[in-house]
Order: sequence, then structure tokens, then C-alpha cells
Amino acid sequence: MSCATGTIKYSLFLLNMLWAILGILVILFGGLGWGAMPQSYAIGIIVLGGVILFISFFGCFGTIRESTRLLWTYAIFLTVLLVLIIVYICLSTRDIFKRYAMEGIEEQWRKEVLQPGSMDTVQSVYACCGLNSAEDYIRIARAPPASCCKEANCINPLNLHLTGCLPKVEEAFADEAVTTAYYEYGLLGFDCIILLLTILLAIHYQNRKRRFSY
Repeated sequence: MSCATGTIKYSLFLLNMLWAILGILVILFGGLGWGAMPQSYAIGIIVLGGVILFISFFGCFGTIRESTRLLWTYAIFLTVLLVLIIVYICLSTRDIFKRYAMEGIEEQWRKEVLQPGSMDTVQSVYACCGLNSAEDYIRIARAPPASCCKEANCINPLNLHLTGCLPKVEEAFADEAVTTAYYEYGLLGFDCIILLLTILLAIHYQNRKRRFSY
């Protein structure tokens, strides 16, 4: 039994270290992606990372000190987090980054109509032209800018990007739903594994404490 307990103990400690690292990575993701997603969504991600990082300390200290109280506290936190993750998976949309990016493109095009050059960065990054196609510039009685062409060279008509930026962005985020689902269910599964090991270890330490009390 001691060998099995030791295995669970050190496995849980290592998983908690990974849990803490994951929390840090989630915080960094929310911070670095601040401008690429809705502000409320970025704040939610940063808070989630902070919660993961915070509760991981209970797991680490509870495991090292073999504290039943800390381990049960940790198990409660993990259960609450598990419920929150499930609620988030059920309620969240699968294309939030794509919708945010497309809304940004539409906003930039509205600026482009009034302030020529507003679409230059977007068109260079996505190798696109106009909102829906290069013909959008013709509709506003303007020639496509250099950012619409390969290497900013529009002398050769073949260098002109004909595809609009909205279709390009939609294509770039086509796998968002699948990728997001992998991350969400991976986080959920990791939480379940740590919760199970925490409960097993807490029950063992609790039973051992009862035996020593006799």
C-alpha cells in the first residue's frame, strides 16, 4: 500500500507542478492575446489562469505536508473549477475569435472608406484586398492600394490579390471550433485526473490518521 501511496503522492505533486505551469501559460495567453479577442473574454482567461495557479499551491503543499485538510480543500476547489469548466463549455460559443476578427475587419473597412490606408496592415497580413473582394475599391471609385498586391508591387496586374479580407479571415479561423474544443476538454480531463488522485490520497491520509489515533 505504501508503494502505491508513494506513487500517487509523487504523481500528484508532478501533476500539480504542471497545473501551476498551465495556469501561468493561460495567464500569458490572455495577456498576449488582449487585442485579438474581446476584452471581457481576455479578462476571463487571465482570471482562469490565476485561479488555476492559486489552487495548485494547495495541491503542492497538501501533498508535500501530507495534510488531509489541505487536500480536501484542494479537492473542493477542483470540484468548483470542474463545474465552472463544464458550464463554460456548455455556454460558450465556438467561434469567438473568428467573429471578433471579422468585426475588426469590417470596422477597418469603414475607416478605409473615409481614411485611405486603414486597411493596409490587414491586407498585407492576410494577402487580401477589400472587404469581400478587390472590386470593393472599384465600388468606392478608388484603385486598389499597394497593400493589395504581392510585395506591394501592383505594376503587374497578376500580383493583385482578388480575395477579400473577410473570406481570408474566415478561412484562417476555420479550425477554431475544433482547436478550442481540444483545449477545453483537455483542461476538463486534466482536472478530473488531479481531482481523482487528490481524493484517493486524502482518503488514505485520513484513514491512516484514524488508525494512529487508536
